[in-house]
Amino acid sequence: MTKIAYLCSALLTSLVVHKVIHFKDGSSFSSGITTSTSWSTTDEQNEYGGTLGIADERDDEEQSGAAPTSSSSSSSSSSSSSSSYTPEALADRITNLPGLTFTPSFEQFSGYFEVSPTRKIHYWYIESMNDPSNDPVVFWTNGGPGCSGLLGLGTEMGPFIFESGGKLSLNPYTWNNIANIIYVEQPAGVGFSYFTDPDDATVGDERSAVDNYRMIQEFFGRFPERKGNDFYIASESYGGHYIPHLAKTILNNNTDNAINFRGWLVGNPYVDPFSNDVTMMQTCYMHGLIAMPLYSLWEQSCLDRNNYDNDKCNQLMDKMMGVATEGINLYAVDYPECLEPDSNNNIPQSQKEEDSDEGEQRQAQEGAATNTVASTSTSTFVGKNGAVATTSKNSCQQKKRRMSSSQSKQLLNVTSITSPPFLPKEDMYHPCAETHFTIYLNRDDVKEALHVVDTGRYWSVCANNIDYSQEDSDKAQIYLYEELINMGKTSGIDLKMMVFSGDDDSICSTASTQYWIWGLTEPIADKVWQSWQYEDQTAGYITQFDLGKDNNSSFIFVTVHGAGHEVPAYRPAEALAMFSSYLNGKW
Repeated sequence: MTKIAYLCSALLTSLVVHKVIHFKDGSSFSSGITTSTSWSTTDEQNEYGGTLGIADERDDEEQSGAAPTSSSSSSSSSSSSSSSYTPEALADRITNLPGLTFTPSFEQFSGYFEVSPTRKIHYWYIESMNDPSNDPVVFWTNGGPGCSGLLGLGTEMGPFIFESGGKLSLNPYTWNNIANIIYVEQPAGVGFSYFTDPDDATVGDERSAVDNYRMIQEFFGRFPERKGNDFYIASESYGGHYIPHLAKTILNNNTDNAINFRGWLVGNPYVDPFSNDVTMMQTCYMHGLIAMPLYSLWEQSCLDRNNYDNDKCNQLMDKMMGVATEGINLYAVDYPECLEPDSNNNIPQSQKEEDSDEGEQRQAQEGAATNTVASTSTSTFVGKNGAVATTSKNSCQQKKRRMSSSQSKQLLNVTSITSPPFLPKEDMYHPCAETHFTIYLNRDDVKEALHVVDTGRYWSVCANNIDYSQEDSDKAQIYLYEELINMGKTSGIDLKMMVFSGDDDSICSTASTQYWIWGLTEPIADKVWQSWQYEDQTAGYITQFDLGKDNNSSFIFVTVHGAGHEVPAYRPAEALAMFSSYLNGKW
């Protein structure tokens, strides 16, 4: 796998409060808060029959959705009547979520979907605060491969801001202002999801897509009242693999239109290994993180896919990464890192050792409080003329370095680790959100509230107990996007397709996306690289591509200026405006 395959990856009140979001086109919405389908057995499934001794059993209290009552817990409330949900959904209903500082105005559910006799996928479903009966349903998973979709919920576009001490305040820019969101931990083995056959640890893009499709079918069986809602799938990073595979699986199998599939969106996607490596170095150089003499040596030997000097490029990339990663968050190069006292002190030492690889994988894939330094390994790609070349691989499980200087620590301590001064007041960046979220999810009372099975594993953002196909991870996905574009041009498909990119990310950079996206289809002549605004400021650029006149499909490329790898984490207000424009057809 290449150097990038694992990389590219507060309102406190008891009164009723309304946060009104205004968009430049005059539209607005208000966020108010108050203080199953059966799967069929296949030959593939019949191959698995072992067990790890994990019991999928809940006591009566868990089945009812109850959780320990405490002064820091609040119950969910919604205009929806509990009688409108199936018994299976009601068993998953979250009724007391520890640490809430407000009473949610939305329903939420957590439980499992069985995608094979030996694989269970955990989900956390959060309904819209606007109109859950009519608002879209959006499937969200994170990248990795092997990183939890709950990362999106806990640090990006979910309804909660997870604070130190386990407090949960409202995120005013949560995407469930306007949509129902299903956060998914996949493949089996990630997060609270699990498998009971050791053979299930081996997985790749195709099986992930099939399991996700089965999970979606199961979702609409458990929540049949949402079958008529528009349905979208979304991800980021290694979602550049997950999303096109899943979209094709849905389109090829949803022949009865049981799923009202309307489109997909993916942010800062990992699509082409070669261009990701090249543009990462270029982005670091353009941000002043690499000296020109070293960069020039790399540039002379490592820009031609067909004449790639493997040994020389490996050595040069290692040297450049060793310099560029000193105290820098490569996933958002202009943003600070979490420098709170080591929260790992709350984790048992035995568990720290067990999960060290997982933490390093996560730090490389999604940009956490520490980052990795490249160690030489290789990944193979085939050039256009058939020549075989290899690039160095950042082996995230082999080497790690703390990414901060004494000066930056002092500065951040003085400023209480707040958002960078250049951010508008709407965009509050929380560099330690992942740390708080991880500690929170490992609490026994939280696990009980979420109805999750005790697998004996400490919850971490990324899993090291799965063996994801390196062949799949190293394969460029451009052909899949071409196929989806061609399917979108077909009359009657009517897909909304969007690739978005935070331009402060060096790992799966905007430049890496531009490397391949312009060759998919022609842009509309007068819709190329037009600026879009939020609060009268340029928020990025948008390009609309030509899919013909005989369909209602659309394909757009959107940049979000100043956002990092996980766009909603760094620019939450602009991310919500982008999401709204995508859903409501403005774009």
